Amino acid sequence: MRITQEADYALRITNLLAEGASPVGAPQIAAEVHIPHRFAMKILRKLTLDGILKATRGASGGYSLLASPKEISIRRVIEAIDGPIEVQKCLGSDHVCTRSPDKDACRYHRVFMALNEQIVQSLESISVAEMADTSIPIDYIINKMQQEERK
Repeated sequence: MRITQEADYALRITNLLAEGASPVGAPQIAAEVHIPHRFAMKILRKLTLDGILKATRGASGGYSLLASPKEISIRRVIEAIDGPIEVQKCLGSDHVCTRSPDKDACRYHRVFMALNEQIVQSLESISVAEMADTSIPIDYIINKMQQEERK
């Protein structure tokens, strides 16, 4: 599994919007995140369609988070761009296992499924607010992820 560059930019965009209260225009977002305007618009559209952002028209319009940054996990942002997190293609519902007709009987499938669940839970446990708040030590966030994995 690899988080795409587009998802990485989406995380940067949500981080930027979590830091401010008022809507931010697409040109400013593109400039501050250092990406081309057209690419920023593509990402903003996906985040808006997923219900993470809202777009406000007008002179004081722009983009803002639809919910509190504390309520938005980084998992949600990644999945809004890249789709479901799957460390192996066999985890997809449309994949046919070549090892066994019963996916649950496949040892590899079960290992990948357990690993995938740990990753998903870890990413779900971290909010956009925590990532945007530089007063929160990164070690706290990493420890929180590790504790989530142990559950």
